[in-house]
Amino acid sequence: MNIYLINLDRSPERLARMAAIFGDLGLDFTRIPAVDGAKLIAEGKLRQPERAGRIYRLGPGETGCFLSHRACWEAIASAEQDHGAVFEDDVHFGSGLAELLSQDGWVPGDADVVKLETTRVHTLLERKRSQMVLGRSLKRLRATHTGASGYILSKFAARKLIALSEGFVDPVDQFMFNPACTAWADLTIYQLAPAICIQDMLLGAGNQVVGFKSTLENERPELKRRSEQMSKPLREVVRPLRQAWMFLNSRLRGLERLRVPFG
Repeated sequence: MNIYLINLDRSPERLARMAAIFGDLGLDFTRIPAVDGAKLIAEGKLRQPERAGRIYRLGPGETGCFLSHRACWEAIASAEQDHGAVFEDDVHFGSGLAELLSQDGWVPGDADVVKLETTRVHTLLERKRSQMVLGRSLKRLRATHTGASGYILSKFAARKLIALSEGFVDPVDQFMFNPACTAWADLTIYQLAPAICIQDMLLGAGNQVVGFKSTLENERPELKRRSEQMSKPLREVVRPLRQAWMFLNSRLRGLERLRVPFG
């Protein structure tokens, strides 16, 4: 399958790092020049959404990020291959990436998206429907697991996403991987676990690349759960009850609640 790497013109050091990684693995890739939100402002081309999104209002960086992913979808939709892999330029990979991307016979026939990354937050996966791929499980994703730094997309799904995103109002990762947003209901999404991809900012102190920082960090508000807005004593009472309820509820629905590991 083709590999597409999103990279800003003003981040040549990130491109050099990713090119070295792919080169060492014997993988070819196509660079997709990222849409720079700062240039959209300077050129008077910043698109103003007609309505507010479900998560938060898009800034110029988030708008550029969405348009960059959309460019990848257009490339996948017009390519000969049935699938394409999309990566952002601040990711780290686990073992076996070359073998995973060398062919797509392992991708389930009904899969629109295979999520390759983890953001290390709790999510829900199907327990029963599972297959093994190079020592990793592949299960249906059944709850929010945001992040769009690494995923495989089918040609058919790419065409769907292009159509669904004509008037996008949410960040691209929320748009794709949050049930409250537009695309979720139209996508069949699988999660690879352990994930083979993780963003640098989530890797952990001591393993991060010096100088790498999310280019969207200043635009993303801190999204707190309702429970985190409670007083501390009340949170201490509610937390175990909430955890027990989520565990039982997921079991009754045939789901597994976990933080997808990276490795």
